[in-house]
Amino acid sequence: MKPSLATVHLIHRINQAAPIALLACLLGAGLFISRQGSVDQDQASARARSMRVNMGSVPFLAGNWVGTDCPLPAGAAEILMPTAVLSRRFVELGTGRRATLGIIHCGDVRDMHGHYPPSCYPASGWHAREGGHDAIDLVLDGESFRASLYRFESTDSTGTRREVSVLGFFVLPDGPITSDMESLRSRAAKLEIARMGVGQIQVVMDGWPATESAASIAREILALIPVDCVRALKGLPTMASEADAQLGGATDGHVLLRGVSQAGHGEEISGDER
Repeated sequence: MKPSLATVHLIHRINQAAPIALLACLLGAGLFISRQGSVDQDQASARARSMRVNMGSVPFLAGNWVGTDCPLPAGAAEILMPTAVLSRRFVELGTGRRATLGIIHCGDVRDMHGHYPPSCYPASGWHAREGGHDAIDLVLDGESFRASLYRFESTDSTGTRREVSVLGFFVLPDGPITSDMESLRSRAAKLEIARMGVGQIQVVMDGWPATESAASIAREILALIPVDCVRALKGLPTMASEADAQLGGATDGHVLLRGVSQAGHGEEISGDER
């Protein structure tokens, strides 16, 4: 049975309108995706600003430790494309012990892929000491975890031999603090998780101190990291932002500096005492 003339006209009008309706749907979807991307980018930018501000709160003077900023190794910034970086060299008055605190955050887990001591140091001419890998139990912002301790040596063009010990671990948003590279690889497999970013913290010490001595130095240096800095790396609201929200924007400017628990206690140092 042939369709009526009215039915034919109706089908014709629908066919004419269909491309317009489809375009409207696509434009609407594109607008939604664009806005979603903008929101995600805004959130990422806000997190990066928070981390840079809180890294800036790491003190130069604490106890007998005196710090000075130092550059990252050549090319590291270009390779990692970090959103926030701290690289500070500390010397302990009286003992001469030296340690460099490095905190680096990448906005995408994939940018950090493969960039950890067992990979980076040999690529820069360092050789791993046989049997030099060890583990140290730490507590950061109330979370217990195990950090890896690596030992390397190198000989420069003059024949001078150098030794370093590197303690390192990753701080994952919505995840654990860990030194396991497999945890990063599994997160990098999912785009929405990879884009949450990752932080890496290292304490680089001169020489090959005994494991207990290395652990003591690492705990003292890590204790300088503000709690808010650790929380920002984890993607959590910082104590300052929570206080600001509770007080309607009026805060006293105090920042707790104890990121690491030492024997379960320790004095809290406010921002006024740095």
